[in-house]
Amino acid sequence: MISASPNLYRKIGAERSIDPQIIERALKQAGPPESRGLPAVLTLRHLAHLTGASYSYLRQIVERSSDAYKPFLIRKRRGGARAISAPEPQLAAVQKWIAINILNKLRPHVASSAYAPGSSPIHCATRHLGATWVVKVDIHDFFESISERSVYDVFRGAGYQPLIALEFARLCTRLPHGQEAGNSKWRIQRRGSGTIKPYRTWAVGHLPQGAPSSPMLANLTSLRLDSVLQALADRNGLTYTRYSDDIVFSTGGYFDGKRAGTLLNEVDRIFKSFGHALHRKKVSVAPPGARKVVLGLLVHGDRLRLTKDYRARLADHVRGLDRFGLAAHAEHRDFASIWGMVRHVRGLLNYAIAVEGLEAMDSLRKKLDAVLAREGWPNLPKA
Repeated sequence: MISASPNLYRKIGAERSIDPQIIERALKQAGPPESRGLPAVLTLRHLAHLTGASYSYLRQIVERSSDAYKPFLIRKRRGGARAISAPEPQLAAVQKWIAINILNKLRPHVASSAYAPGSSPIHCATRHLGATWVVKVDIHDFFESISERSVYDVFRGAGYQPLIALEFARLCTRLPHGQEAGNSKWRIQRRGSGTIKPYRTWAVGHLPQGAPSSPMLANLTSLRLDSVLQALADRNGLTYTRYSDDIVFSTGGYFDGKRAGTLLNEVDRIFKSFGHALHRKKVSVAPPGARKVVLGLLVHGDRLRLTKDYRARLADHVRGLDRFGLAAHAEHRDFASIWGMVRHVRGLLNYAIAVEGLEAMDSLRKKLDAVLAREGWPNLPKA
């Protein structure tokens, strides 16, 4: 920590003949983030030193003179495709450093149940147990609708100075596809230098889905949104959660279709005020008597349950492995490797055990263990 011992920091500065005013400015800048348990990052060159990245490379990213992302599409399980922007390895490493050392140490809203340490779909769905009404909405193009300005605000709120906050924001965002560097409203003033011309761009960036820093930034930039939606839920006696772009309101008390419609109109208005759009095709209202699913888990009742589809998918895998063997089943289901398939099936089973308990899944677990042992694979670790 820079400010852990100001006297020693000043002494080292004097030994290196560094201007005392520079030392004092560094100590002043280090104080706010370090008081929050965050590392002091004074300049882009300092960040390059901390992460082992090339300063010239980081400068290119911040100036928007190069696009360090490879876009591609991945198929969604229920049809359609999701656009992913994969950062180059050097940028990804810097983003991961930022996520681990800064973002993961900041606290999102209590209703946010994704990406943060300790969060999980199970925790989120548990909040809605016993629901008689469930209203689900989705934010359209969630990551892409989070702007560079909102990301900048996160780093400023964490105590970083305006210039390095902008540089952090640029490193964690991407310009809209096809935009080139140019002139912009973004102008950072620095004493003695005026506007930093290379940092001007025509367009404002957005969070790229696929960057290691994007998930937690999506949470942290949504802190005010979560607070407003939580207040809306409180006024209506509802439970509120957000798992990335999946938003759920539920109640075990009195509610009706008219109130659900009013709630959806209010949510739509709130989304627009934050620059988001309601994904109208994904609006779902489950009244009493209807099946209530939150993040793939059934929540009507006093305990979480797996859906029939999930159970059937898991059972089909285990049955196929038992009947045809690992290699044939992997080929039939288009897995890239046997190892990847085994990990996938084990993951499905471990999640089922986490939801419903070991006893409920004991038969499938023993069958999978027997199949894997027969072909020389180690058994699942005991839960």
